[in-house]
Amino acid sequence: MEAQPVKEHAGKRVSVRQMIASLLRLAHADAQDARRLAQAGGTRNAARLLRDAATRLIEAVVASEQGYAGPPETSRIDARNPLKASLLRLDALPQDLPALRRDGRLAALPPAASVLEPLGDLSATLDRLAQHFGVDLDGSAPAATADPLRPEVQAPPPPPKPPETPGREPAQARRPPAKLSPSPEEKHDHRPRSRAGLSSGSFWSLADRWGLAAPDALALIGSDRGLSKSGARPRFKLTDSQAEILAAMRSLDAALGQLGLDPGPWLSAPLRPEPFRGARPLEVIRKRRLQGLRDVSRHLMQMSLRLSLQQA
Repeated sequence: MEAQPVKEHAGKRVSVRQMIASLLRLAHADAQDARRLAQAGGTRNAARLLRDAATRLIEAVVASEQGYAGPPETSRIDARNPLKASLLRLDALPQDLPALRRDGRLAALPPAASVLEPLGDLSATLDRLAQHFGVDLDGSAPAATADPLRPEVQAPPPPPKPPETPGREPAQARRPPAKLSPSPEEKHDHRPRSRAGLSSGSFWSLADRWGLAAPDALALIGSDRGLSKSGARPRFKLTDSQAEILAAMRSLDAALGQLGLDPGPWLSAPLRPEPFRGARPLEVIRKRRLQGLRDVSRHLMQMSLRLSLQQA
């Protein structure tokens, strides 16, 4: 009889883990459908699917924070959650877009970049959540954990050394063990630790689509790793800043696809308008990295907007 509450509690945790997994899978499906629609020109419905996907992510995080289902309100997410800023941006997406103008005519379609750019942010957030909760987005099992996401806890500093009594030699047994000096490699290893939970596989796939040479690709992602002696490209987990660059690359690649542009030739062709001034988009991206990716995406957004106005 006394074991019954434990069973109920365990069942509740399983249901929350199942709910989190299902919400992430629904968000994944919504995001995939939104990308397909946006690339095919159906940006109005794609924007609705994008909003649905964002709501499902917020609902999953709220369930993790509270331990039970609740309204998808970002105010219910703890400020310590490192993804709260991303979720706030996604929550700012419009709830509904007017389909008709005041005169009864169809409203202009949203620009593709207005869907694809936040879709890249959503995909990066979804990947991070799936990694943390241990969810196979193509599977059916519950999440491995329902614990809320928190920053990595740093080890506390060692306690201060007690003052020694004057004129008295401290006992040998109380002396702390000698610390080994760090190796030269450890002294100079200042690389940021991976916290994004994303691997470099998707990055290399995108770099190949763009025709980026391996050294240029590594410089863009901000990695100090080099090719192996056999010429093999390094595999690594992405840091938060690298994941942000990958999300911007995905958004730019999706915008190119929606406009029917082949990434390799278009990124390698000189362009006159701002911000290029005769430079190739890849040169702008190499030079300015994340800001360059955003500048090129903004140029594509303007292109898409002009096309939408011409078709309205």
